[in-house]
Amino acid sequence: MELLAIIAIACCLLGGIGTIVHTDNINKIIMFALLETGLIGLIVSFRYLDVAIVSSLLEPIGTVILLLGIVKYEYILKNKKKYSKEIPVLTK
Repeated sequence: MELLAIIAIACCLLGGIGTIVHTDNINKIIMFALLETGLIGLIVSFRYLDVAIVSSLLEPIGTVILLLGIVKYEYILKNKKKYSKEIPVLTK
């Protein structure tokens, strides 16, 4: 087997195990990015370079969008706990 395929499989395994094991949402997304990196390595090792180019362009965009969503979600949860006793008045 090629060295690239072995490293890519190791990245996929580590990313998959890390995604299952971690409880923090941001760490899960980082491990999911490691899994995606291993997947791109496997695609390259099978010489599907056009698919690898598209994947490597779209993968960081998806990761950033997921990270922004998780940060916003945690911010909303933190503020909800902080102000949960006060109910905002929406009408007069």
